[in-house]
Amino acid sequence: MVNILDEAVIKEILKSMIIEQLKNGGLALELTKRDIEKFKYCLAGIKDASIPANEKHEAAIFIKGMNDALKRLHEITGEREFAIFYNYCIEGKTRNEIADALNVDISTVGRNKEKALKKLSIILYPEINITDMM
Repeated sequence: MVNILDEAVIKEILKSMIIEQLKNGGLALELTKRDIEKFKYCLAGIKDASIPANEKHEAAIFIKGMNDALKRLHEITGEREFAIFYNYCIEGKTRNEIADALNVDISTVGRNKEKALKKLSIILYPEINITDMM
């Protein structure tokens, strides 16, 4: 049985964690970054013969969902913004490599990557983004 003092402490800890996440760009943004890392991990794992079939199936479902979200992101961003985002966040290219390839400034790469990341977080977590705005 949890006493009232324990509940108050738990609520304060959760509140401070949420406030910290909001300072760092928001909960939805953090979850989106984790999803991107999971997406890359799943893409690699799906090709690994040592991974059991049931885990590959779960990975494939997650990949499908992320691919759908990435398609929606591509539809709402410009070609350049999406290319910058994809090359940086998914392919792991550096800002310098992307800037050289697209003939843009490094700061443009950073701005476009952040804009696309925020848009993806809205696609993936609309309810959290709405809560963050309140």
